[in-house]
Amino acid sequence: MTASNTPTTLASRLKEIYPKGPTELVPAANELFGKRLEFRKDIEHGKKIVFDVQLSGEQGFTVGTGSVTLNGAVAQTSAPAEVTGVSVVLQSNVSYDAISRAKTSKQAFAAFNSQKYIPSAESYRTRCELLAMGYGRQGLGVLSADDASGVLTISPGSWCAAMWLTMLGATIQSFTALSGGSQHDGDMVVTAVDVTNHKITVSGTSTAQATDDILFLKGHRGVAPIGIMDIAKNTGTMHAISASTYALWSANSYDVGTSAITLGKISLASALSADKGCNEKLTCLVPNKAFQSMVNDQAALREYGANYNPGKAETGFESIVFSGASGKIEIVPYMFSKEGEFVMFPERYTYLLGSEEMTTQVGQSGDIYFDLESTSDKQLRWFGDWTTFCEKPGYITYGTRSDGLALHT
Repeated sequence: MTASNTPTTLASRLKEIYPKGPTELVPAANELFGKRLEFRKDIEHGKKIVFDVQLSGEQGFTVGTGSVTLNGAVAQTSAPAEVTGVSVVLQSNVSYDAISRAKTSKQAFAAFNSQKYIPSAESYRTRCELLAMGYGRQGLGVLSADDASGVLTISPGSWCAAMWLTMLGATIQSFTALSGGSQHDGDMVVTAVDVTNHKITVSGTSTAQATDDILFLKGHRGVAPIGIMDIAKNTGTMHAISASTYALWSANSYDVGTSAITLGKISLASALSADKGCNEKLTCLVPNKAFQSMVNDQAALREYGANYNPGKAETGFESIVFSGASGKIEIVPYMFSKEGEFVMFPERYTYLLGSEEMTTQVGQSGDIYFDLESTSDKQLRWFGDWTTFCEKPGYITYGTRSDGLALHT
């Protein structure tokens, strides 16, 4: 993969006419980043954002008849949740001669932007989408086999075809655990993706990889912005509050068992959120294949009534909406869901916090291109500073199969 866009990769297109712009083949979804997960511009971000979180109610009750002795006050428990954004930066180089050719006409400059600026924006949004889901800290997948010649097999439950197809050219690393543990070999670059057999091909040394190793984007492990799956799987301290101490600060896990997911299982999983007080619409993200199997499931849980319309999402064409123990549940097919996982979360209480969603205005006087010192290139940089925050983690429930297989099988 080239580090810079040159006349070979870019300038040859500058005076060609693309009526509809470039054809984008790389999978892209904007389901979470800046859409379902709103960037809260109304909350100013200093060094950190602090929320006062109530974790228990007042307990100073006394009952009785006649003159009774009061039991005394027992105050509620609260703690400050400290939220800090994480920088996400994309660097994209273009050579001076390619820029020079783009200046020959307005049409050439427009073509230059459509071939450079727009794809970089889409790349940035896609990466942020994956980070908002939690794949920066949770990893991209778990190894089930390594043939020691650069071909890595990903386990069925942790495989996500659309995600890996966005990783061509990406540098990845292999570790034995989400935190701690050790790294096997050094940096590897993804060079090919075998969707059918759940395999990726990498360049670089990959002789020490082992079953159950976790693959991460380079430098992302333990550092990337917090995502939904990080909140869902947290059992320790997050935002300075301990999930092991306060049950309401921990999400819920549901075992799908050893058979395919169904609407009934989703309904049962929602009861775990309801047990922690959730009476709120939940959005449930499921893998595409699992969603398709549920579309063919029994229709008994579909919601019918005065507003029933066979052309709307409630019939299960775009999403499935039904009532569960926690309230309405919208099941959404999500291309970036790993095939063995689902997660449901309260959109109203889950959002992005930080100082910047995404921008290129990071240079002096608003310049978006930087001169590089050692090469005849300019560099475009996208920048954001954010993390995912949920006010009520106890309303989140995620599920997996106990046998580690995909949810649709």
